[in-house]
Amino acid sequence: MFLPPFEIHILGTSSAIPAFDRYPTSQFIQVNGSYILVDCGEGTQMQLRKYHLPFARIDVILISHLHGDHIFGLPGLLTSLSLLQRQKELIIIAPPALSEILNTIFKHSEAKINYPIQFIFTNQKVEKIFENEKFSIYTIPLKHRVPTTGFVIQEKEQDRKIIKEKIKEYNIPIHQFNKLKKGFDAEDENGNIIKNEIVTTPPPIPRKYVYFSDTAPLKNLPEITKNANILYHETTFKKEHQNLAELTLHSTTIDAANTAIQMNAQKLIIGHYSSRYEKLDDLLTETKSIFENTELATEGKKFSL
Repeated sequence: MFLPPFEIHILGTSSAIPAFDRYPTSQFIQVNGSYILVDCGEGTQMQLRKYHLPFARIDVILISHLHGDHIFGLPGLLTSLSLLQRQKELIIIAPPALSEILNTIFKHSEAKINYPIQFIFTNQKVEKIFENEKFSIYTIPLKHRVPTTGFVIQEKEQDRKIIKEKIKEYNIPIHQFNKLKKGFDAEDENGNIIKNEIVTTPPPIPRKYVYFSDTAPLKNLPEITKNANILYHETTFKKEHQNLAELTLHSTTIDAANTAIQMNAQKLIIGHYSSRYEKLDDLLTETKSIFENTELATEGKKFSL
């Protein structure tokens, strides 16, 4: 069965500061022809160009929180979009203070933003904060030193698929097709009721991506996070540095793996690595010891749902 693209492109994986060719946090996501940027650390627009991603077509930007390694690339990106003559409205979903930060920068740098920006502010609660015809975005309050939000990106359920041979067999007219696609029964040319399940097949289960940036492990996971195709979870520290994770309200490899189990995720991607670790093999080994289907986020890597 054909599935439209739902892809995560990793742009940055470092926590706090760039290190060992790792950039601060950012991801570019394609969902059924729409484009989402999640967090925008320093150097994000250079990474977008390096990997030939269509950043001028970004529809929505999600900002998890206001620490610099998640937002310092944003003013430059927004200014570049203006210089590139963007006209389409851009939606930014972020903590309320981000608009003040950006307005201050643009005012004192005399930067001109020539396209409309719609801010939607996160509220530290579980809610559907945005939707269009292709996907919905939910916010999940995380546990960090400043208000921080995780995100669930879930595609909308597609229409049922019509079986062409059955349409001919039961003589169903064209004007009944939309009813069938939406799950309703139809009438043949003689007015007889034809059950939907006889002439259609169900759509694929909607795919779901969960993004947990900086956070201590959550005790209770909201229902909307369950059964994710992919969970991205920060692993700032190895288990030997559990004390640092607790002190800074971050997570270890073990925390991320346990969260994936609780969530019943199909795959776990780990990232947001501390600059104390040049090599990442130990982080992967520790996580896989609890949750086998784990992969490292590395710059330029693409994951498909």
